[in-house]
Amino acid sequence: MLLIANIFLCSAVTIKNVDSTPDEVAPGEVFDVSIEIENTNRFDIENINVKLILTEEKGEANPLTGIAEITGTNLPFAPYQSSSKKFLDELESEKKEDFKFKLIVLPDTQSDIYKVPVEITYEDEEGKEYSKKDLVSVIVNSAPELKVSLAESVVLIKGKENTFSVKLVNSGLADVKFVYMNAEEVSGIRYVSEKEQYISDVDSDDFDNVEFTIYIEEGASNSIRLPLNLEFRDATNKEFTQSKSVVLKVYNLEEARELGLVAKPSYKYYIVAGVVVVFYFGYRINKKRKLKKLRENRKWH
Repeated sequence: MLLIANIFLCSAVTIKNVDSTPDEVAPGEVFDVSIEIENTNRFDIENINVKLILTEEKGEANPLTGIAEITGTNLPFAPYQSSSKKFLDELESEKKEDFKFKLIVLPDTQSDIYKVPVEITYEDEEGKEYSKKDLVSVIVNSAPELKVSLAESVVLIKGKENTFSVKLVNSGLADVKFVYMNAEEVSGIRYVSEKEQYISDVDSDDFDNVEFTIYIEEGASNSIRLPLNLEFRDATNKEFTQSKSVVLKVYNLEEARELGLVAKPSYKYYIVAGVVVVFYFGYRINKKRKLKKLRENRKWH
């Protein structure tokens, strides 16, 4: 969608309407802009130029060339198979005319609302020159693309508390903000941590991890699909809700040991401990016997 901001309201040439197709454009996308102007003068105007200023020119004009220095403040658009300047020989009083432009959004453009200056110049029937400037706004945005998965391989055991992490990846071209992840109630598990987690912002081509702690009941299924609801806003503050899910593989303790997912208890430690205990008590008994025999020998002597 394009918006209009009139700078010189007293001008007799006005922008009546601005249309773009599509309303919102994504990086790398080609779009059309149509600017309708009206001659509200009582006289005809001539040599009408309508120019989209995609590179801002600032500063004093060079005395040698007469061209103002370009500061480098460039808008992320370029003409596509057309010019950024359109010309019309004449526009009669009270008449309207459409000026059409075809532009492309540069591929690495960030989602935002961009203000594009429009400069209109024309002459009256006596050759006197007039000019005015307006602003049109172009919304650059792309549909958010979020993906979820388990952050890492984890063994979830029935009858215990388990902690796992969900990885949220922003694979789209636009940043997202105010992200919430809400895990739904499902049969066989009980949440120990909060079900709703606040993630904040996730930039394009970035990710974040969200940690949950749950208790898994003994009778739970071996495969649990965990629904996750995402709520967030895009760069233009438009609200989104998306439903995702991850699959949790769960085991009882015996199955996990048989599959080698968790270590089996080592009996050698119990054997060593038993030997130490036997040795200790054998030593105590033997010591007591020797002391008893020593006392008896002293008694007879």
